[in-house]
Amino acid sequence: MKTYHFKIENDTYPWPTRYITGADVRGVGPGIPEDMDLFIKRKNHPGVLVANTDQFDLDEPGIEKFYAQDASSEAGGL
Repeated sequence: MKTYHFKIENDTYPWPTRYITGADVRGVGPGIPEDMDLFIKRKNHPGVLVANTDQFDLDEPGIEKFYAQDASSEAGGL
C-alpha cells in the first residue's frame, strides 16, 4: 500500500490515501484551529485559501505544502 506525504509549514506528514481535504489537514499534527486560515502554497504561485471541503490529490507531482495564519479580524473593512 502506497503512503502519500504532504507538509504543514516545514513538517512532513504521511497520509494513507491519495486524497486529503482541508478538514483532514487541520486535524494532523498539533492541529490547526478553526479560527486560523489554512492556505496551500504551490511553486511559483501565491498561497490559496483552503476550505475544509477542498480536496487535494497527493499523487500529483511535487508535495503539497500547507500553512496557517491568523484569520483577519478586519475582513470586509468598516
